[in-house]
Amino acid sequence: MKKIVLFAVWLSFGATSLQADIIYFKDGMKTVCLEKAWEENGEVKCEYDGVILSYQKSAVLRIEKRRAPKPKADVIPHQESNTGGDNKTFTQIPTTPKKNGVTFYDPRRPQKYWTSATSKYNTFQEAVAALAKQYDRSPQWIQNHMGETNDLHEIHRNLASSKINASQTPTTDEPVRQQIIEFYNPRRAQKYWTSSTSKHNNFLDAIAALAEQYDRTPQWVQKYMGQTNDLHIIHENLATRKANESPQ
Repeated sequence: MKKIVLFAVWLSFGATSLQADIIYFKDGMKTVCLEKAWEENGEVKCEYDGVILSYQKSAVLRIEKRRAPKPKADVIPHQESNTGGDNKTFTQIPTTPKKNGVTFYDPRRPQKYWTSATSKYNTFQEAVAALAKQYDRSPQWIQNHMGETNDLHEIHRNLASSKINASQTPTTDEPVRQQIIEFYNPRRAQKYWTSSTSKHNNFLDAIAALAEQYDRTPQWVQKYMGQTNDLHIIHENLATRKANESPQ
């Protein structure tokens, strides 16, 4: 069965070139190692800026050696829940650090995730929960609005601005579009959602749930769900297609 990989995350690069190994994963993502990548004891190792990152070998498609530009920015490794179905340790998001600023994530610190100079945490989930409490929002809201940056000042600015904008009353009579719920989000513990209450560990489980909901086959769902990650639009596409197929 064909599997659609939605919204793969790509690193952005600068202009300086150096020898670097690239790890390609089976889910369509990739990691650019600043140094070398190798296999060891059933894992794939990646040397990045003096830190050794580890991935399950079963999640890796291939390792490629080539000339690659050096990233301008650090990356935020987003740790995933062990209850999920993926074997990869984290997803990498490009960031733009601010000179002399406090970083949200630094793998060289004993407590890698900081929400302030005095609030420090061991995991991504703990740090997001602390921000959720600070801004009186859900952890999912924090992840959706913190932005793709590792600069802690910018993260707080993004969250504060988003909270202010959300509290403002619309000045027009136009209907407000409901908040987008993503079908796939690698930051969530259960990455695939078919509704706000129906959550799944992998793509095939999510497709099976949609197939049962619309009384169609999984192949039919994949064919007509559309190339979108907006769950509302996916349901619109499937409902419209099913209505068109119904006898008049």
